[in-house]
Amino acid sequence: MVLGIVAEYNPFHNGHLYHLLKSKEITKDKYVIAIMGGNFSERRRSIFSR
Repeated sequence: MVLGIVAEYNPFHNGHLYHLLKSKEITKDKYVIAIMGGNFSERRRSIFSR
């Protein structure tokens, strides 16, 4: 099976790696697909003004 994760990994760090590896361990999936936000992320431009 394939594990799908919707996340913001920018910048990618060891905590994110732990999340991916632990998720694979729990689900026993061999592959991971991460869907990321692109230009609209928490640390960059926002779709909505705050």
